[in-house]
Amino acid sequence: MKSKSLLEALTIWIRLLAPFTPHICEEIWNKIGEKSFVSLAEWPKHDKKRVNSTAEESETLIRAALDDTLNIIRAMKIVPKKICYYTSTSWKWKAYLKAFAISVEKERVSQSDLMKELMKDEEMKRMAKEAAKFASQIVDEVNRTGPERKEQLLKIGTLDEAVILKEATEFLKRELNADVKVYSEDDKQRYDPKNRAQLAKPYRPAIYVEG
Repeated sequence: MKSKSLLEALTIWIRLLAPFTPHICEEIWNKIGEKSFVSLAEWPKHDKKRVNSTAEESETLIRAALDDTLNIIRAMKIVPKKICYYTSTSWKWKAYLKAFAISVEKERVSQSDLMKELMKDEEMKRMAKEAAKFASQIVDEVNRTGPERKEQLLKIGTLDEAVILKEATEFLKRELNADVKVYSEDDKQRYDPKNRAQLAKPYRPAIYVEG
């Protein structure tokens, strides 16, 4: 299955690159068993049914986490030994997605509109102060987000960031040359000497770097 998928991906890339490197692409096209010329092959077509939005967001999350970590390391001017990522608690995801839902209906969302909706939820009522603080942090981001992006985020729903980052731990270790740990903001046993977990937002895990 993997070989079939890789071969399909390769045929697409060869066709896309053919206008820029025709001779190399024709050679590769021949080596993978194609009989005609790549210059005569049909141009790849976009198939929305085959787009995996969750997979794309997962990859973006990992790349953004890596870039943010490298920026922190450069700013701190240290050699990292331990790096911790803290992913958002479930109630932040609930508030985040509710904000996008309101903004789709009204084009823009205000903090008061968001809080009015959130206070209909019993869990949110119990943490009204924290919810209000979080709402103030996300309304500008939500309002700056384009309509297509809003629809995509709502379609995906809650992204299991902890699982995604844990699966990428070995990759992050190699890239950062440091020990990497992933915790949920809800994890009471987390290693968090600077209390960074409270800064976690959906799609923006909090980061702690230790030298």
